Amino acid sequence: MTDWMRTHDNYFDRAGREIDESLWLALQGAPQRTVVARTKITSTDDPTIRHEVSTVWLGSNHNYGYGDPLTFETMVFGDDDEEYSQRYATEEAAKVGHAETVTVVAATVPDALIRDYDA
Repeated sequence: MTDWMRTHDNYFDRAGREIDESLWLALQGAPQRTVVARTKITSTDDPTIRHEVSTVWLGSNHNYGYGDPLTFETMVFGDDDEEYSQRYATEEAAKVGHAETVTVVAATVPDALIRDYDA
């Protein structure tokens, strides 16, 4: 464990409140507790074009000692996607970031079909 990890808060619930590691581990056990938003983007013209935008609550602090705790993350998955990820400090910011990411990805897909899935 690094000195930084020993001296900084590492685990937070979805509301940003500090929690201990055992509660964080328990909350990680179910997707309905971690998924913020999930969107699939496909092309009605070309079924080989498929992307998924996924935003999740990580719960562990990913700011590596710089600024507010970053406990949410959006990632894009697909056939030819470069590894994209963006992290956020709040669930509200994560939802906004998810929507913005969907808009950007959908703009690259001919005749995009956008489907949101329950979080």
